[in-house]
Amino acid sequence: MEERLLQVGETVRYARTSSLEALYEGYLNFHHLTLSPRASDKRIILESGINAVAPLTAIDGARRPAIVIRSSPWKAGTEDTPWHDEFDLDHGHIRYFGDHKVTTIGPVGSTRGNRALLEAWRLHTSTSSAERASAPPLLVFAARPEYVGGRRIEKGYLDFAGVCVIERLEFVVQRDPRTGRSFPNVVVDLAVLSLDQNDEVDWNWINDRRDPSRTALDSLNRAPDSWKTWVRRGRVSIPSLRRRVMSSRVLSRADQLPEPGSIEAGLLEAIYHFFDDKKHAFELLASRVAAWVLDAQGGNYSDPDPRVGVGVS
Repeated sequence: MEERLLQVGETVRYARTSSLEALYEGYLNFHHLTLSPRASDKRIILESGINAVAPLTAIDGARRPAIVIRSSPWKAGTEDTPWHDEFDLDHGHIRYFGDHKVTTIGPVGSTRGNRALLEAWRLHTSTSSAERASAPPLLVFAARPEYVGGRRIEKGYLDFAGVCVIERLEFVVQRDPRTGRSFPNVVVDLAVLSLDQNDEVDWNWINDRRDPSRTALDSLNRAPDSWKTWVRRGRVSIPSLRRRVMSSRVLSRADQLPEPGSIEAGLLEAIYHFFDDKKHAFELLASRVAAWVLDAQGGNYSDPDPRVGVGVS
């Protein structure tokens, strides 16, 4: 079967009436990417913020294959989107607001999207590995405007943000800026999982989850390793599975040195002379500074064995 790989940060083109060719206007075609090998499966469409793929009854019971979320973080703070979906992909976190609106009649959960999130939350927080195996993965896309031929296009360009697990769900009260009326909603904190080689996921995993002849466990074969580990171990494993990107900002020696004659230059000279005959003490100081810097960036640091050196992962 043809691989259908999607990389975090990759832009896909979504057009309601597009063909099923692999590329559409030079971009990966969403409809080709998500095309099921079974003719009976309907296209996955992104006409809402929360797009729940239709549930099915498989040989081991009912399951929802996936929930595909489309957010427009660039609209945050506007009248259309006064709330702020937060994306911090380098530290594996997304905060996403549900689809209850000031005009919605009924309690939270009466909308199709929020209802799907509440159902997924129950499975994502389950202590049963069998229930977690049937839980729908959340695949998140961030919409953005694109300039084509000097014209700004605000719909149809989506950047893939990753595969997510619901960590927390809260019930909140929001205020509509146009009417001043308050309304209830839900907000979810999503853990963006670290993916396999090249930061990619194979959409055939979702196609497998749409196959009623497969059990939930059978459909894990092409899932990311992080998802398999989460199914096996549950929420306790999330900190080690969260996507993290270590930024590299290595400066030249000249750029690292303070301005000659400055207070900082004087301090550096004093430290240099103080540790001139205390090399091991300086190594300990450097280790503590490294721990402070790396921990602040989300890295894992262990105190060094003096016989080995600094331990960083």
